[in-house]
Amino acid sequence: MTRHSPLVRTLLALAVALCTTATLLSTSSDTAPQLELAADTNQFDPGNIISDAMFFDPNALTAGQIADFIAAKGAACQWGSDGSPCLKNFRQDTFTRAADGICDNAYWGAAGESAAMIIWKVAQACNVSSKVLLVLLQKEQALVTTTNPTARRYEIAAGMGCPDTAACDTQYYGFYNQVYAAARQYQRYATYPTKYSYRAGVNNTILWSPNAACGTSVVYIQNQATAGLYNYTPYRPNAAALRAGYGTGDGCSAYGNRNFWLYFTDWFGSTQSPGGDAILASYAARGGAAGPLGPWTTWVVCGLAGGGCGQTFQNGTLYWSAATGTQAVTEPVLSAWGGQRERGPLGYPTTDMFCGLRDSGCAQAFQGGRVFTAPTAGTHAVTEPVLRSWIEQGLEKGVLGYPISDLFCGLRDSGCAQAFQDGRIYTAPSTGTHALAGPVNTAFERQGLERGPLGLPISPQYCGLKETGCVQAFQGGRIYTTPGTGAHPLTGAIHDAWAAQGYERGPLGYATGDQVCGLAGGGCKQAFQGGPIYSHPVAGARPVSGAIATAWAAAGAEAGALGYPTSPQYCGLKESGCVQAFQGGRIYTTPGTGAHPLTGAIHDAWAAQGYERGPLGYATGDQVCGLAGGGCKQTFQGGTLVSHPTAGTRQVTGAIATAWTAAGAEAGALGYPTSPQYCGLKESGCVQAFQAGRIYTTPGTGTHPLTGPIHTAWEQQGYERGPLGYPTSDPYAVAGGTAQNFQGGTLTHDSGTGQVTRS
Repeated sequence: MTRHSPLVRTLLALAVALCTTATLLSTSSDTAPQLELAADTNQFDPGNIISDAMFFDPNALTAGQIADFIAAKGAACQWGSDGSPCLKNFRQDTFTRAADGICDNAYWGAAGESAAMIIWKVAQACNVSSKVLLVLLQKEQALVTTTNPTARRYEIAAGMGCPDTAACDTQYYGFYNQVYAAARQYQRYATYPTKYSYRAGVNNTILWSPNAACGTSVVYIQNQATAGLYNYTPYRPNAAALRAGYGTGDGCSAYGNRNFWLYFTDWFGSTQSPGGDAILASYAARGGAAGPLGPWTTWVVCGLAGGGCGQTFQNGTLYWSAATGTQAVTEPVLSAWGGQRERGPLGYPTTDMFCGLRDSGCAQAFQGGRVFTAPTAGTHAVTEPVLRSWIEQGLEKGVLGYPISDLFCGLRDSGCAQAFQDGRIYTAPSTGTHALAGPVNTAFERQGLERGPLGLPISPQYCGLKETGCVQAFQGGRIYTTPGTGAHPLTGAIHDAWAAQGYERGPLGYATGDQVCGLAGGGCKQAFQGGPIYSHPVAGARPVSGAIATAWAAAGAEAGALGYPTSPQYCGLKESGCVQAFQGGRIYTTPGTGAHPLTGAIHDAWAAQGYERGPLGYATGDQVCGLAGGGCKQTFQGGTLVSHPTAGTRQVTGAIATAWTAAGAEAGALGYPTSPQYCGLKESGCVQAFQAGRIYTTPGTGTHPLTGPIHTAWEQQGYERGPLGYPTSDPYAVAGGTAQNFQGGTLTHDSGTGQVTRS
């Protein structure tokens, strides 16, 4: 089709050039066609002359828009030299054509249809752009702008069925026939691509002109529309043809596909999409090659995501989409936009880069987020839902400052995070999106970030607590912060025990330190304003406070004999006492006696006496161990408990205790008590047995110990019920031995003979 000889093509080009010149010189009408060359032929891409989206768009123009366009371009036309009407006045009866699988829709014929209506109805029937059909009529017979229409021009209007090497096929004669058959032929190329010489998606060898001696070139044809143009007009314009604009090149120049691209570009903008023209206009408005973008380095490329277009320049890129318009993207934002660019999560830019932000920062908005850049923070993208959270924090002017990383994912629970100058924002499907800033973020870092016991944040930070406190909740606990106590995480059993105490409004107040683990037996502890909480896998988590905490610490805390607390502190005991149970005993405290631990055998013996309500009352001192023979003792309000590995644990009270002490207590001759104190003896007497004797006491005789041979001899006399009765003195030294007085006499021990005599 329209395979004209070089001479014919040269004449046609000259005619067009002359017509163009005449039009440019004409000032007789405001509606005169403007055919000056606007297109930059340096951007002609032989592999992508026009995009499929632009070529096969049946809704490119309405019938009214086509009529207006023809009237404007043909304003200077009156009648042809042979009496033929101008295109704006042309009418023809048409006949109906059924849809046939190539043209998918029927053409319903009508009487006296205008050229504009025929073009529009053909576009609808065959799904070819009416802009393409108008350009085809112009490049083949100049019918749109000619001032001398002829019957022959209408007869072969679209060049359909007119090969370079033979006469035109009469079956295609006539304007309606030509327009419909040409549109259908382009769709036929698309329907049966392998039947034709030139195909999309492969390298094609294309002649420079009908003169085979001019040679060929290899072109990778990128799309079907471009393949169709080469099948219809099978020559590629050479450099001379492109340099000439609408004019004449050299002897090997061919002009059909050049003229198609030129007319389309000058009349309708970019052959790639509406965005292509918008990019060219934006580039010109920015100063072109002399502007900040510099010279172009690629052609306009369309068919991007969402029907967008882009063009690369020395100093940046212009992108267009129907939703966002045309925006420039330059470094460093261009690199941060990433390899996916418009196909990525940011989508297309919606603004140019704007500066003047804090710390000499700049930003650029995109469909799916923003890119921020600052000298101190680098350049990073922020996308939803992190962007929404960051906006709530005040963007770069807020507590977080600028982003210092891109979004990184693969965290626990399918989470993602982005780091900022003064914090982080985390997002996960199960926890939502939350910012961490300031002291809370610092405390979170100390805990190992989201990999630590806290996990991911599940709430924003809330403030307004007592003492100007703030809190943020996490999967595994909370972080509380105040100006006075700092920021500290609470997790696990310690958190739960603290919560049970009334949170920060309870007696413990705020944490004053982080949780410390690795204690004896796998325990943990954490300090609070009102005292620490200790946690143990078996003993549980309990607070320890006040005087009890002091006494426990003095006893070695969790590493001491008491071990970990197993109960909270209970008060309301007699004498305003309080108690707390531990693994190895208890600590009791009263205002009058102080706080003292009770452990081991002494604790058990005291408990057997009735605890603090028994005769011993409260402890008045701590347990003292390391006594003779490995013993221990502890003083109470009502006496002393003495413990020995073999003698057991016994109470020593009253006069007997005084006498025992005077006799050297456990280190004296008596040793440790081996029985409790028994009373109800004759004369209201009482007795207590010790390892090496006894102590007896009565109101009439006083309190006196009995030890050694004298004690044995006295037993043989029948104890206190024998003739000797109770001792009335302590043992005393005499010549050659020891003596002791009794109610019924005196017993003397001769240390030389070992004999005990009565007198």
